[in-house]
Amino acid sequence: MPKVTVVYGEEIKTTEAGAGTLLGDAIIATGLPLEQPCAGRGTCGKCKVLVEAGASQLDQIELEQLTPGERAVGYRLACRARIQDDAKVTLAPIVVYSNKSFRASNRYKRDTSVPLGLAIDLGSTTVAAFLTMLDDGEVCAGSATLNQQTVFGGDVISRLAAVVRNPDNGERLHNLALASINQAVDSLKLSKHIYERIERVVIVGNVAMHHLLTQMPVDTLAVMPFQPYDKAAIPDAASLMGGIFPQGVRVSLPPLIGGFVGTDCLACLAYFGFDDPPGPMAAIDLGTNGEVMVTDGRRILTASTAAGPAFEGVNISCGTRAVDGAIVDVEIKDGEFVFGTIGDEPPIGLTGSGLLSMVHQLRMAGVVVPDGRIAQNPPMFADRLVQGDNGRRILLSSDGELSFTQTDVRELQKAKGAMRAAMDVLMERLGLRPSDMQRVILTGSFGAQLDIEAVLGVGMLPPVRREVVETIPNGAGLGAAMFLSDEGFAWSQELAGRVEQIDLDQDPRFMTQYVAALALEPGG
Repeated sequence: MPKVTVVYGEEIKTTEAGAGTLLGDAIIATGLPLEQPCAGRGTCGKCKVLVEAGASQLDQIELEQLTPGERAVGYRLACRARIQDDAKVTLAPIVVYSNKSFRASNRYKRDTSVPLGLAIDLGSTTVAAFLTMLDDGEVCAGSATLNQQTVFGGDVISRLAAVVRNPDNGERLHNLALASINQAVDSLKLSKHIYERIERVVIVGNVAMHHLLTQMPVDTLAVMPFQPYDKAAIPDAASLMGGIFPQGVRVSLPPLIGGFVGTDCLACLAYFGFDDPPGPMAAIDLGTNGEVMVTDGRRILTASTAAGPAFEGVNISCGTRAVDGAIVDVEIKDGEFVFGTIGDEPPIGLTGSGLLSMVHQLRMAGVVVPDGRIAQNPPMFADRLVQGDNGRRILLSSDGELSFTQTDVRELQKAKGAMRAAMDVLMERLGLRPSDMQRVILTGSFGAQLDIEAVLGVGMLPPVRREVVETIPNGAGLGAAMFLSDEGFAWSQELAGRVEQIDLDQDPRFMTQYVAALALEPGG
């Protein structure tokens, strides 16, 4: 049987695989991380690995997805290449840029007698870890890594479907969640002495992440009415953690709110003060799954909607995660694109914030019309328009390596339309008008990066006043830190009992609002 050797940084692992086995399956068998946002359908081109020998010939999809240069150096798509003989594969280390911004503190190094806690935000795409002082809840350090479950798809529906198809995948996804949490904690780079002071851990996440971590049945999440198997808090979840935390560390999971509205949303509600608001306010935790929270000052309504992975740069023709060279901001100046990139490196592709900025700039320039179509005779960039098999695209670079397509615009429309429609429905239920809102918060690893002018310009939010909109990173993680004490954890249960979860799929107005929200114009 062929032997497959997989190299990931300093790690080298081997496995055996029968002839004809997909290379991706062999890599997964070693336990090493592999991104397959499209769940192995060969449509995203994200699972590129270097193969020295032993694989099948390139198939048609690989020929389309890989550039001549990539093919020349030996890149393959792990979801398409098959094992033929002994093979050696090199995985590029996964790098996730994470703006875990807060007022960091070194007090945990000075006050060595104070016990420490960890607040973990188990996101669908990013897993963040925050080190917290247990005497006053001060957050001192934060870091994040990729959720390795992306090997089963960039969205939670693909992961739930994988478990429904094959229950053995439940164990694999559980282990990948544990590996991701462990990697996020490792990325804090804590010394042994500091790590030994950790006494408590709180983990929050959406309902799917919660169930996959705890290995609860997911059948009720995969079919209507899409409700959790069990919403109750788990005060002592150490036995579920596979030994990734030292013995004696108390691991707790707060209660879920309802259908796809999880403990990450509950943590945001706590951190943003929804229990005692100054008046009508809203928050949106933007990511692969978006949670919308609205209060009129008394009632608290929440809803979840699948924005899809476009906000993470997935399913975008030149999309990329937030790494060095990723485009986070676009400006059109003197008829040319000016890109703002992470690390000021040469542009390699669009992140979610770059996608939003691009559409906003093209819309203002008249290159994209309100219904999302690229104009037939645009006032600029006509010389860069190319008609391809998959529709029209705009060349962003002179070498043609980067381009922006009609499909990319549609992906942004669908994602932003879902968020806008959800907020419209919740506001209507509370009898709120846009002018009533006193505070609107955009949060999450994606939401905190957004240009507010672009958000309002493409109609992602109702026409609220510009001055009430703000971006705040880390709402879920910092809210989780508030649940580390006994009092805080009890409060999380009390708060969860006050929240009303709205099933958008059962609201007849949602689809009407969604269609209207596809328009790319302020208030549209």
